[in-house]
Amino acid sequence: MLTEEYLKDHFITAHFVDNERQNIEILMTNEDKSATIPYVIPFDEKDVKFQALQTVMTVDQLHEATYQAKKQQRKDFEDTVLQIAKQDGLIMDSNKIDTKFYPKVVEAIFGDDENLDHVFALKLAVFELNEIKDSKKEELKKKLRQSKTKKDIIATACQILENN
Repeated sequence: MLTEEYLKDHFITAHFVDNERQNIEILMTNEDKSATIPYVIPFDEKDVKFQALQTVMTVDQLHEATYQAKKQQRKDFEDTVLQIAKQDGLIMDSNKIDTKFYPKVVEAIFGDDENLDHVFALKLAVFELNEIKDSKKEELKKKLRQSKTKKDIIATACQILENN
């Protein structure tokens, strides 16, 4: 089935399937081109199947196709992980805030109130808000910088944002 003549009409692509680059997966169509058939061959320049493959794809093209296939697999994997993380509420889609998000925000603000890393990160995030960064309420901004707890940070930020 895997001959030079067959590949001329049915070849789709090929790439290495292992890190050692010893095996090649060839994708081709069936006789009536209604389905894709995967076919694995060894990387052996003496093998007639490999020689048939070389009539439609060079070794350099094979390496490039492998790179592109791995790159696409990585992207597909990252997209799947991201989708699962969003579904499980581990990360938030900024275009769609889920109601599961609010209890996490409340816990983040009011729980473990004196965690210095969290206090510092919250201050940085609050000062990134343009309304606070550009505010002329210098005394309140000073109070915000000196805040020791997350509750104080939020309360002071709200004061700055009032009537801004």
